Formats: sequence, C-alpha cells, structure tokens
Amino acid sequence: MILEMHDICKEYPVGRSTSQILKHIDLQVMENDYLAIMGPSGSGKTTLMNLIGCLDVPTSGSYILAGRDMTKCSDNQLADVRNRELGFVFQSFHLLPSMNALDNVALPLLYRGIKKEERRERAREALKTVGLEDRITFRPDQLSGGQCQRVAIARAIVGQPRLLLADEPTGALDSASGQQIMELFGQLHDNGSTIIMITHDHSVAEHARTIMHIHDGILTGGGFHE
Repeated sequence: MILEMHDICKEYPVGRSTSQILKHIDLQVMENDYLAIMGPSGSGKTTLMNLIGCLDVPTSGSYILAGRDMTKCSDNQLADVRNRELGFVFQSFHLLPSMNALDNVALPLLYRGIKKEERRERAREALKTVGLEDRITFRPDQLSGGQCQRVAIARAIVGQPRLLLADEPTGALDSASGQQIMELFGQLHDNGSTIIMITHDHSVAEHARTIMHIHDGILTGGGFHE
C-alpha cells in the first residue's frame, strides 16, 4: 500500500459559514496502480489532488502516504515528502523559461543537495526515457507543447518518486500530442510507476487501469478497468 485515505473531509470558510468541498473520501492505492479520477469542473477533483500531493491538508480524516501520517507532518516535512516521494505533472508544464530542458529536469535534485554531475546525468537519463535526449539544450520556447510536457514528465520522474501525480496532463495539447503523452504514461506504468491522474476527459481516463468518479465532493467507483 502506497497511499491510504480514510474519511477525508475538506472545508473552506465562506463568510460566516463553511463550504464542504470533499466529503468523507476513502481511497487506497497500491504499488503500480494506474488510477484515473474523473469529475467535472467544481467537483472537488483538484482539491483532492492537492491533498494527495501534500500541497494542502484535510480538515479531518487520516492520510497515510508511504507509511507516514501526512496530517501530522510539519510544512517542512510535507515539502520533503513532495520532493522525495511524489512527482507532479501539470496541465501548464511549469517549466522555467530561462533554463534548458536538462536544467529544468535536474532542478528537483538540486533541492536534495545532489551534486551537479550526478544531477545532470540523472536528468539526461530521464530525458532519454521520454524520448528527448536530442533536445537537452533547448529552452521551453524552442520546444512544442508536447515536448514541453515530456520535459515536465522527465522532471517528475527524475527523483524516482513513489507516486506520480498528473493533473489534466493533456489539457493544453492537441489531440495527437495528447495521445503521445498518454502512451508515455502507459510505458511508465508498464515499467513500474504508480500513477494517479485527474481528468475530465473520458478518452484520457480510459488509459488507466482503474477509473473513479468524483461529484459534489463524493468519490465513487474503483472497479478494475482493463
């Protein structure tokens, strides 16, 4: 078991009252699972992803990640978990425009204190994994959208995370580039990666092994897809 959430609720203040965004979420993710969580805008799926990614904390409930209770971690401990245990892929890439592909991918390793030579070697291997070994000196503005997302995926996997999180990873891409990115996620899963993907697109979710649905903050489903 990599991840276990039990009775997770998330509330935000709205004036003098509160709005309950997530309602009694239960979720278990095993090693090498490939899970898609589908939901429309406003369903709570991004809030759930933020909790899974330790970017936010629940109002109540328990969240165990890699054997640790995330609800009892300090901000610094959560930051360390994000750097060492999790890899993030976002819709808008979040690459630094002044850095080339190699340095963008190596950046998470810098925060771990890994020496420059090893950082760059591991970044080269990650870029090779996503098929961009010939683009290591290119900056984001010299790459296509699909190539930028491949760089972002290389950055997400360079630290060998326990869990790969993808939030609408094809949302900014044309259909052909999106299909290539989904094929890449399939290859990563075949090679042992554990993946949770948030999407509103059923054709994207179909690539996962398991599909769950979130609506009005309630998570349902979880049947085996393939």
